[in-house]
Amino acid sequence: MPAGDQAAIGTVTMASPSIDKLRLYRSLFIARSDVHAIRWQNTKDGRSGWMPAIEGRWHKGMNPDNASYLPLTDDVLERHLRGDLHIGLYALTKNDSCRWLAADFDKDSAMLDALSYVKAARKQGIPAALEVSQSGRGAHAWIFFADHVPGALAREMGTGLIREASALRNSMSLASYDRLFPSQDTHLGRGLGNLIAAPLNGRKRINGTTVFLDPATLEPFEDQWALLSTVHRLSTNEVRRALAALPKAEVGRSVRRVALPTSSKIVPQPAIVIRATLRARLQLTADDLGPAMISSIKHASSIQNPEFYDRQRRRLSTWNTPRFLESFDETVDGDLILPRGLISLLTEMIESVGSRLQVTDTRERGTAQTFKFDGELRSEQAQAVSTATGVDHCVIVAQPGAGKTVIACAAIAERATSTLVLVDRKALADQWRERIDKYLGVKAGQIGGGRKKLTGSIDVGLLPTLARRDDVEALTSSYGFVVVDECHHVPGTAFSTVLNQIPSKYWLGLTATPYRRDGLDDLIFHQIGSTIHSIESIKPGELTDGSTETPPERKLVVHSTAYEYKGDADPSRPGGMAEIYRD
Repeated sequence: MPAGDQAAIGTVTMASPSIDKLRLYRSLFIARSDVHAIRWQNTKDGRSGWMPAIEGRWHKGMNPDNASYLPLTDDVLERHLRGDLHIGLYALTKNDSCRWLAADFDKDSAMLDALSYVKAARKQGIPAALEVSQSGRGAHAWIFFADHVPGALAREMGTGLIREASALRNSMSLASYDRLFPSQDTHLGRGLGNLIAAPLNGRKRINGTTVFLDPATLEPFEDQWALLSTVHRLSTNEVRRALAALPKAEVGRSVRRVALPTSSKIVPQPAIVIRATLRARLQLTADDLGPAMISSIKHASSIQNPEFYDRQRRRLSTWNTPRFLESFDETVDGDLILPRGLISLLTEMIESVGSRLQVTDTRERGTAQTFKFDGELRSEQAQAVSTATGVDHCVIVAQPGAGKTVIACAAIAERATSTLVLVDRKALADQWRERIDKYLGVKAGQIGGGRKKLTGSIDVGLLPTLARRDDVEALTSSYGFVVVDECHHVPGTAFSTVLNQIPSKYWLGLTATPYRRDGLDDLIFHQIGSTIHSIESIKPGELTDGSTETPPERKLVVHSTAYEYKGDADPSRPGGMAEIYRD
């Protein structure tokens, strides 16, 4: 009998023979019958975990490809249901398909998050069975399939359901995207993949866990077997139809509007005026937002994790590698805290639902200064300065030799406020102090790199030094303008932490390479804003400028000699010059 032939099994109840229960259980939960896992627990220190069931003894460092795995027999299933052992199930088959999709929710909000997921699924005609996990503190939502569904397709459906559920319940963590089983689209070619604890464990059921709950009452169904024997199993076509109706889990700058949920008739609307406070970061009042907007803002202030997709592409395990990286924080009251660079994107999202952003600006404008810029700007440099000083924060991309330093010095003079220049190494700090003296006639102070003397006018700070201090906000609160050189280093966790504490109003990022090898480019935008001006590199065939301020005079000087070549070699042909030398 095919495992997915639900009709052939018929209705099973708690009074049915064991053989019928085993057939039903196997048809629902067992994607792979050739392997299973067993839960172990150390009674001395309380440690517990899972290990594959093999002949002999599993030990740390063992090559999984050389292990002799034990099959998941009816005897093993019976022992699990009686509570003699607790088994774990591997979701993905060797041909990258699965028989079920399970979403795992944990922490204090687990059950409420799971209920939102179940509600989102119900709207799409997808029955999801709600199970309380073995700890009693988590929840699993199971969706069963009538046949083997590609793992990638099942996971995509689960991703869409989580996105819809998060619009219903804004406190749902983006980490929920990482708690789908199967945990990967394709089999890795080695090992067994990730596992989930099998439900209906006899010993755990005594304590009311690993059982399926009525979503309306959160009480266990009286007859667990009757529930499981009647649950609808989706065909592959039904999965595809559901997927077409579900929202995409977009993040970052691709999120331009608020995604409203379709699975609820009650959709709380945001306030007409949304209050925010802007200092080192932007803090939004949660009471003004509503669940759908909060969820959309969280997605907009996150980015795809390049490491996750790289590992997925290389068919490596993505376990414990988050799909999304978050740039937001939340207060205990639920207020959202976002990096300064997202204010323009946030304003666009808020206006898309007819609301407006009301910002209380407490950023520091610094102390007024008078700087005289002693240099000449090329037209493209002057344009860069004009563009940069017309906005609060931005990035300028300029190739080596384009004059990033002179552009910044001109911008400092234009801003006419106390300025902090951030660099990542001592050599750059030395260069900056020399250039500031040359173009602005100011002896800049410095913190880091063996120095600790600040002037309060123009100072240079080394990011590694600031990252080790716990008084960054107090130390930097007197500056109105911050210049971040080599700002492609900003996405580093330590450097981002520093920038998150500096309350200056004006920011300018400088870089020749806004693209990072690790793919975290968008975190530059989060911290400093968009690239608003680029100075292209010198094109092939053009002479590069000899200085960053004034273009050199270009002359062709011909030095005639008495040498005259009388051979027949053609210097324009490959090898021609070498032939002339030999002659």
